[in-house]
Amino acid sequence: MAAEPVLSICVPSRNRQLYFCQTIDALLQSERTDIEFVFADNSDDPSIMNAFMAARSADPRIVYLASGERIYSMMDNWERTVAAARGRYVTVIGDDDYADPDLAAFLLNLEAHVGEIDALTWSGFNYNWPVDDEPPRPLQLDLNVKLTRFEKRDLIARAFQWEGALHVPLCGNSVYHGAISRRLLLQIRDKFGGRFFEFPVIDYENAFKVVLSGQTFYHVSRPFSVPGVCPLSNSAATKSVAGEDAAIIRFNQDLGRDISDDPLLADMPFRAGHGVTATIFTIQHWLSRKYNFPHTGYEKNLLRALERNCENYRDLESFHALAERYRTALAKWHDGRYLSLFNPKFTAQPQNRETAAAAINTGIDSEGHLHFAEDAAGARSPSELFAVLKGLLVPGAEIEIALP
Repeated sequence: MAAEPVLSICVPSRNRQLYFCQTIDALLQSERTDIEFVFADNSDDPSIMNAFMAARSADPRIVYLASGERIYSMMDNWERTVAAARGRYVTVIGDDDYADPDLAAFLLNLEAHVGEIDALTWSGFNYNWPVDDEPPRPLQLDLNVKLTRFEKRDLIARAFQWEGALHVPLCGNSVYHGAISRRLLLQIRDKFGGRFFEFPVIDYENAFKVVLSGQTFYHVSRPFSVPGVCPLSNSAATKSVAGEDAAIIRFNQDLGRDISDDPLLADMPFRAGHGVTATIFTIQHWLSRKYNFPHTGYEKNLLRALERNCENYRDLESFHALAERYRTALAKWHDGRYLSLFNPKFTAQPQNRETAAAAINTGIDSEGHLHFAEDAAGARSPSELFAVLKGLLVPGAEIEIALP
């Protein structure tokens, strides 16, 4: 392995050994020697992963962090994982995800043309691990590789002014399914509290700090990772408000406190865990209070994002539950000034998943988008699906670097 790896692929895990083991073995199939794998177990029973990793200890690319004497919060487990990384660039994925080690080749390719890179993001798709009686979803990806450089001011507007937001701000640039230079991560650690991660919602907190601290931001449309959704993942709980509430209870139990019980959030009527949009907004409020930077002018954009968050639910119970939470918060926020403007519209689910699955089209359309099913060629994991598609993707070293 290189003295300084080009890329560290970090995988923190807790009690999902079935998926963690498959993800590890998929990553280790790569023959690249300029990458590092940081695997961190945080399970109640350490013996499972300890035995699994002992059989793979001869691979010099592996840094294995075994479960400790105590159970770490998710934030602390991520902290020790990223702290152990030595690569020039760092990416973090979940234990039910996949990252393409060829990302290292693209980073070298991009560096050779543009010089220093702070953050790289990419397009892609999510993958649902197979569940009995759940049909595969239709997916698509753009086979036309496009490279874009984003201006810092535009990303700040997207992140903190919620410009162009859906139910979340479209700013990206998190170390989670993105590549951030280790140099910038160390700067963030030194600037913000002496830690890589301070707020328990670590992906968005990191994204906001990267946007505030970095200077050079690139996006490539070619996917370099696949976020997975296994039955045990937090993402699997977002199908209903009741599922989200249960996930937040488990999250707070691991954290050892209620995520919203922070003095800097005492005057915040929105609560972390009461809707994705509200949770992201509380991170921004917390950051602006702790580090004393102004945060204004976003209110109407945020309001529309709150509406979209409600409208994403196609079951009436979840829609009304979230809308009522937001109305209660809006009644207190800015003395209720925006409450009358909050008018989410419910739309029922047009068809069930079985009907949608039966109508999956496959092939390449006139715009160069590949349409395929989640179980293409019998794929049963994110890495297997990526392997099916990889022959259609331009290798990282061969992607043309063309910028205006």
